[in-house]
Amino acid sequence: MNYVRMICENDIDIPRLSSILDLPEISRYISIDKTSYWHYVSSTENVYYFKAYEGGNLVGAIHCEVAGTVLYMDIMVFPEHQQKGVGTTILRDVQSGILPLPFDRIEVSIDETNLASIKLFEKAGFRFVSKEDELLNYVYVK
Repeated sequence: MNYVRMICENDIDIPRLSSILDLPEISRYISIDKTSYWHYVSSTENVYYFKAYEGGNLVGAIHCEVAGTVLYMDIMVFPEHQQKGVGTTILRDVQSGILPLPFDRIEVSIDETNLASIKLFEKAGFRFVSKEDELLNYVYVK
């Protein structure tokens, strides 16, 4: 897997990546318009947005925010690449430090109906810590 950090809100892949944000399971958690979102992830200190490529094909992305030594993360995989190990590879790469992210702890929130993501994070060593409304919060400690 190859990763490219988005550093420009006019990135050539934004139209394709926007299709992930349009998915109902993701769009319901984004409270700003897309133009503001792309500006935010490409220009905010301590926010990292990486595009994930496999064999030269864009397969997904990772939205990361670092606060102190805590990494808050979302993995987004295009539907046609789901259930093929892409999320597992991305998560393993983040945990192993392949991406330049300073953290001692990773925190994620997962929709309680997203059983595939729950299984992915639990298998990767994340532990359930709390529930807020329909979101389950998981933590991984290095």
